[in-house]
Amino acid sequence: MTDIFTTLSGVWMGRYDYGEGLFPVSFEAILQEEAGALSGEITEPNTFRSDMGSDLIARLAGTRHGHDVSFRKTYAGFDQGDDPVYEGVLNGALTRIDGVWRFADHPEWSGAFMMVRAVRAKAGERAAMEVAL
Repeated sequence: MTDIFTTLSGVWMGRYDYGEGLFPVSFEAILQEEAGALSGEITEPNTFRSDMGSDLIARLAGTRHGHDVSFRKTYAGFDQGDDPVYEGVLNGALTRIDGVWRFADHPEWSGAFMMVRAVRAKAGERAAMEVAL
């Protein structure tokens, strides 16, 4: 049985790329959507602030209009002066977002991102998949 989603609310796994041969950064996002307004929290490994510990936490705020998604990511605990903006497109099942991120004040700092909904299989479905393998 396939889940049918009508909002983006839930847990998402993703990654963003810096480009130019640098390693992508993975993240987990917990999204809440209400009447097209998005809010949530992102947790990612710390790849650029040695004074902040091993993980960074960020708040997100944005919108969804049909299959278009956009949000601003604001890191907790420090002000970097310019927050990254993410703009992407949802697939028809509302289970994947692909797009680009950028800084408004520094458009040369940008890259691709993707997010997929973390769907948990029911116990019976997991058992059936394990037997099939």
